[in-house]
Amino acid sequence: MTGPVRAPLRALLAGAVTAAIAGVALTGTVHAAGTPLPAQVFAPYVEAQADDSLSQLASQSGDKHPAMAFLQAAATAASSPSPSASSVQVPAIQVQVSPSSGTVTAGSSTTATVSTAIINNGSNTSIAMTVSGVPVGVTASVSPSSVNGSSSAALSVSTVSTVVPGTYTLTVKGTLTGTSATSSATYTLTVAGTAPACSTASWGGTQVYTGGNTVSWKGHRWSAKWWTLGEEPGTTGQWGVWQDLGTC
Repeated sequence: MTGPVRAPLRALLAGAVTAAIAGVALTGTVHAAGTPLPAQVFAPYVEAQADDSLSQLASQSGDKHPAMAFLQAAATAASSPSPSASSVQVPAIQVQVSPSSGTVTAGSSTTATVSTAIINNGSNTSIAMTVSGVPVGVTASVSPSSVNGSSSAALSVSTVSTVVPGTYTLTVKGTLTGTSATSSATYTLTVAGTAPACSTASWGGTQVYTGGNTVSWKGHRWSAKWWTLGEEPGTTGQWGVWQDLGTC
């Protein structure tokens, strides 16, 4: 191939090199190396670097022989491991009631101890306390209603005389202020009915009783064994004037 093809050859070679370079996304340091022609192709070739001048590549092809330039580009870039996700502590608390149950007679009251603990809190330390499941005739509250951190409070439960006897479950709940962290504990309240009132007349300290007379006193019925005046039932002993007939 003679001189007239030199200019087209240079243009062709320049276009090939330009296309090869344009097709590679280069990041970091780029290394280029000549690649041998396939065995079935007979033509001179030149080695090219990515930063070579296109005009120099064209001149290296010679005046009489076509040449092909092969670019092999390798992109290298510094890599760093992706940062691992930092562990996030979820706020958590714990609430306990001790004792967890109690029995009262209608009209009386009882107490229990509420203990709190903060497991994870971030910047919050205040725990708001509430009580739910309280039936009609029963009053229940935690004092103080807000505690700081790992602390204790008092659960107070009171009943009225007309409350329906039975077993009730109260729920004591703590909420970490400013978060959704909560914890609950239960308290089982058993309300016993009051003893029925005695239908027998109550004992009177200024009244004379004779053998066989019955009176009621402090929830029991009593029978006089003989004549008596001013002797209180239950204070005279086994051999005294009053015989205990049992509860009303």
